[in-house]
Amino acid sequence: MHNRIKSLPLFFRGRLRGDYLFLVVMLMNLISCKLPTAADDPTVVSSLRFTPSAFDSFTKNTEVQYTLKNPMAVNISIVKRDSSGQEYLVKKLAEDIHETKGTHRHTWLGDTEKGLFAPIGTYIGIVQIESNRFEATVLVYHF
Repeated sequence: MHNRIKSLPLFFRGRLRGDYLFLVVMLMNLISCKLPTAADDPTVVSSLRFTPSAFDSFTKNTEVQYTLKNPMAVNISIVKRDSSGQEYLVKKLAEDIHETKGTHRHTWLGDTEKGLFAPIGTYIGIVQIESNRFEATVLVYHF
């Protein structure tokens, strides 16, 4: 496969067909994509996700998990966004905590700041580092 990738420019001389066209289009899309890097932004968060991404808060909880490229001060919160785009704070999970480089996890019980169960729906986990905001969604349901 590595030799094919090196020789891809040769296919542009009229020999490109079928599967190779698909491969070239996919590679061109990948190359044209600009992914955030530590050089662009030293506070980049990667692998931000909820595990599990849907949960019944009456019986389980979820974890917001992320990886920091460098040690940073982090704020983590859960918000609900209404149909107009307005956001409402549901729960602060961490405020101005100093995290090391690497992977971190914080548990959300599916509760609100008042200690009540959050209603069913889609929520947004926000990891805020200085002026950079990173988001992941989680679904709360009740059986």
